[in-house]
Order: sequence, then C-alpha cells, then structure tokens
Amino acid sequence: MSNELPQNNNKSDEVDLIVFFSLIGNVFNRFLAFIRSIFGGLYSIFIGIAKAVFLNIKLISIVLTIAICLGFAIDAFKSKVYYSEMYVRPFFDSKYELINTIEYYNSLIKLKDYDEFSKQLNISQEEAESIVEFEIEIGPETKNDQITEFNNFLKTFDSVRASKAEFKDFLENRNIYSADIYLIRARAKQYNIFKKLENSIELAMQNDFSEDSKKERDSVLSIEVEKLKKTLVEVRSMKQKYLNILDLEANKTSMVSNLDNAFGLKVDKSDTKEDELLQREVKLLNELSQINKELVTHNTIFDKISSFKEKGLIENIWYKKFKIILPILTLCLLCVFYLTNKFYNHTINYKS
Repeated sequence: MSNELPQNNNKSDEVDLIVFFSLIGNVFNRFLAFIRSIFGGLYSIFIGIAKAVFLNIKLISIVLTIAICLGFAIDAFKSKVYYSEMYVRPFFDSKYELINTIEYYNSLIKLKDYDEFSKQLNISQEEAESIVEFEIEIGPETKNDQITEFNNFLKTFDSVRASKAEFKDFLENRNIYSADIYLIRARAKQYNIFKKLENSIELAMQNDFSEDSKKERDSVLSIEVEKLKKTLVEVRSMKQKYLNILDLEANKTSMVSNLDNAFGLKVDKSDTKEDELLQREVKLLNELSQINKELVTHNTIFDKISSFKEKGLIENIWYKKFKIILPILTLCLLCVFYLTNKFYNHTINYKS
C-alpha cells in the first residue's frame, strides 16, 4: 500500500503538468492567430485599396491632374499675403491692454467694419481692407526663463503650498497672460504697410492704468532713494567720526610705552565699529544702484525687442496652397464616392 500511494501522486502531478502546458500552448496559439488575423486584415485592406486604384487609375489620374492644374491657377491669380513680426516685452500690466486690442482689431476685420478699423489704426480705408489678420502668442523662451518664472510664482505662496507645486503642472496651466515676451504677427495684402501698424500697436499699449502704475512705482522708488541717501549721509558722518577716533587711538598707542615705563599705567584702546559702518555703506550703495537700474531699465510701458520690417515677407504655408489642398480634397471625395457606391451596391444586392 505504501508503495502504491507515491506512484499515484506522481502520476497525478504529471497529469497536472500536461494540462498546464496544454493550456499555455492553447493561449499562445490563440495569440498567434489573433496577430495573424490583424496582419491579414491590414493586408486585405491594402489589397482592396490597391485594387480600387488600379481599376480606376485613368479616372483618378485625370481628376488629380485637373485638380492640380486648377490649384496652380488659383494660386497664381489669388492675392498674395505678406506678413511681418515684432517682439515686445510689456511692463506695468500693459499686456492685458495689448491682448485686448489685438482681439478687438481681429473682431473689426471679421465684421468688415473697415471705417472704424481705419480710425483705430490711423490708416486709410483701402489700407485697412488689405489687412488679413493679427496674431499674438507667447514669445520664445528658454528653459532658464521658465524656471525663473516658476521661482517667482512660488514666492507668492507659503512654504507648505510652494512645496506641493510642480514645475510640470505650472507649465501646463499657463496661458497667454503668463508670458513676459509676446510675438505679434500681422498679415496683409500690402507688403509695405507694417510700419504704420507698428505705430498704432505702440499707441494701443499706452493706457491709463499702466501709466498710473508707472507713476506710482516711480514715486515709491523716489521716496526710497531719498531715504537711502539720508541714511547714507548719516552712515558716512558716523564713519568719519570713528576714523577720527582711530587717529586718536594711533596717538594713544604711541604714548602707551612711555606711560608704562614712567608711571606704570596702561591706556585702554577704544572699541570702534568702522568695519560695520563700511559694510552698511556698501549695502546702501548697492540698494541705490539697484533702484537706479530699475528706473532706467523699466522707464517705459514696454520694450520693443524687434520691430516690424519695412516690407513684409510672402506667406508660404503649405496648407494654404490650393495646388496642395485641391488634390487632397479630390482624393478624399473620390474615396467617399467609391465607398458610398460600394455600400449602395451591397445594400441593393443584400439578401437576408
């Protein structure tokens, strides 16, 4: 009995292994069959498309040739569009007025209100009608610029909320109002109109809110400069007094040895703070330098980094060329017509 039980257990284990490997084999075979069916389906689709093309190659060639020729003709006779770009860095929240003005201009163009549009830009109505569109977007920025902007963003939070903020989320949640530099692109049918548009855009950025913000900033910094200058005068006066004390200390030092020898006395040296005053003076000068730098560098509502050119460049965008668009649309229409015809024949000949 004891010898028969182990033999039965071994046979049972062998049967379980056979069943297990058989299941694995079935799964693997089904997976291979699934892969083959996918490739078979793709191959059938490819053959079906190739068959349809070969059977209708003459019709397709004729239609595409006509579409290409028509596209070249339209591109040759349609009005050319020119564009020019400028980069600006707005200050004192003038970017809000800039973005709002650009949107207002585009709205006037869509409404074809060229009378008001010409007044806004201070150009003739004919020149206003030649303008196609204005575009504004975030200007170029490096990774370091983004990191600097993120660090400034973190300063607006406490330490707990700042530790939870992530750089990736910050970039994803930014919008056009988050930028420091903006790209403005003008598109028009006249190639020499862009300098006039530049002047109008510059005037549009001048607004009461930004002007008041600049005046307020200048007033605060002026008060701060006067305060620092007064403090600097006091520090220098005190430093001069300590320097006078040092001169007296030098005379005392020369007398110490004589007094010690003659009377056995010792003269104590006074404790001066000329080093601390010097550091304080340097700090005040640095603060004054920073304020003067701020007043010089941010002395306008905006900085014009790059201007519109005197003459615009010809717009050369592939998806706006009819010689490319028409053939693609023709192929799409032929495909739709072919599939509709196949479905129609299948529906007519279908027997339930």
